[in-house]
Amino acid sequence: MAAHRFRFICKEFYKRNCRACHGPTAKGLSSYPKLVGQSPEYLVDRLERYREREKIGPNTSLMAPRAKNLSDEFIINAV
Repeated sequence: MAAHRFRFICKEFYKRNCRACHGPTAKGLSSYPKLVGQSPEYLVDRLERYREREKIGPNTSLMAPRAKNLSDEFIINAV
């Protein structure tokens, strides 16, 4: 997949699945943490753990359904 197409897909995914809680610029809202500035390793780890439905914190019930169908390739390349 071309890099520009993949970036578009990631932006659209963020708009549909992440923006409402993490904010339009990924700086976090309310009890939802910021994503911007986090290391890629941290983000990959969290998404993989949510995908496996591992209880991480109070927002696991919101994150797990959004992460459950993410492929390893998508996770690694999206962060």
